[in-house]
Amino acid sequence: MKMADDKIIEGDVDLISTLPDVILQDILCFIPTKLAITTSLLSRRWRHVWCDIPSISLDVDTQTAASVNETLTRYKATKTKSFHLIITTMMGNIPHIDSWIEGAMSRDVENLSLDFLHHYYKYKLPDFFYYTYSFKQ
Repeated sequence: MKMADDKIIEGDVDLISTLPDVILQDILCFIPTKLAITTSLLSRRWRHVWCDIPSISLDVDTQTAASVNETLTRYKATKTKSFHLIITTMMGNIPHIDSWIEGAMSRDVENLSLDFLHHYYKYKLPDFFYYTYSFKQ
């Protein structure tokens, strides 16, 4: 490990990076998804760890629709335990909501949470929403 004066401290080891991906991904589920994504900057080892986290939460208020689309493009988990979508400001994201929900459902999401502000009271869930069997009861 390097200190401010660039001296290496003997005996320091990055033990967390030696953990298997599945454990790192479970750990990353306890922090906001946006922060989990920034771990990809730590090192080459961490570059794609977040891409398979079993739970993802997207706050559209702090991201643009384009960045949410980019996140979901890079997200590679084949099985998602939970998918949480938060939209509390009116930003014209309604055209994207259906594709975001469909993307979550294509990953056999068990728990889908949609957190919309009252502006979306007119939003109608797409028909495909009612024909899934992956949700936990």
